Amino acid sequence: MKPYDSSGGIEIYHADCREVIPHLPEIDVVLTDPPYSDVTHEGARTGGYGEIVLVDFDSVTPEFLRDTYSMIAPKLKSWLVAFMDWQHIAYLKDHTPDGLRFVRFGIWVKPNGAPQFTGDRPGQGWEGIGIFHREGGKMSWNGGGRHAVFTYNKINGSHPTEKPLPLVSELVSLFSNPGDLIFDPFMGSGTTLRAAKNLGRRAIGCEINEAYCEVAARKLQQEVLFAEVGLRPRDCVSSGGFETKPLSSST
Repeated sequence: MKPYDSSGGIEIYHADCREVIPHLPEIDVVLTDPPYSDVTHEGARTGGYGEIVLVDFDSVTPEFLRDTYSMIAPKLKSWLVAFMDWQHIAYLKDHTPDGLRFVRFGIWVKPNGAPQFTGDRPGQGWEGIGIFHREGGKMSWNGGGRHAVFTYNKINGSHPTEKPLPLVSELVSLFSNPGDLIFDPFMGSGTTLRAAKNLGRRAIGCEINEAYCEVAARKLQQEVLFAEVGLRPRDCVSSGGFETKPLSSST
C-alpha cells in the first residue's frame, strides 16, 4: 500500500485500519485511541445540555474493537494499550480479543475535566486505558511496579478527542523501547506518531478522515523548521516498517 505521508521511520495511511492490518510487518506495540461508545459520543456536548455536538465522527461497538484487535494480534510482539470507554474495557476483559490477554485497567485522571453541569451527580474526571498483551509472551515494560494512573490536564487540540502529547509520550516511554515499531490503527491527528518520533521509535498510523491525516503530517514535519534554523532535532530515526516509496507531504 502507498502511504499518505512517509518520512523518518513514520508512515501515515489514509485508510480504514482493517485494510492496512493484513499488510503490516511485525509490530512491537499498539498504542491507540479509538472512538468511544454511542452513549459517550452523544454526551460530548458543551455545557452538558446538548447544545453543540463536539465529537464529529462515528462511535464504535465493543464487538468492532474486539474484531479489530484480533486482526492485529498475530502481528503483535507485546503490548496493546488503548484509551477506551470503561464499558468497552469491561467487555474486552470478558471477551478478550483472539491472541491477546487482558492485563490491567488503567486511568487517565483529568484535573481540569468538565464538572457535572447538572449538579445532580458526581462528574467523571477520568478516562479508561485498556492494557493488553500478546498471549503467551513474557510481559516487560519500563515502569517497574508503578501504578497505571496518569494525571494530565486535558487539552483543546486539533482533534475533538486529542490526548496531551506529554501523556502519550509517557505511555510510549513505558511500553516501548527506542527503535521499536508502534502501530496506531485510530491515529486521529497523529499524537502517537509525534510522540514516537520524538522518542526515537518508528510508527505507522491509520486514519479514515483525510483532514486529520493532513494535520498529522504537519505535526511530523515540525522538525524541518528546526533544521532550517540550524538546530539538531533529537527525534530523527532510521526508516523502517512498510516497503514503500515516501511521498512528499501535501502541505
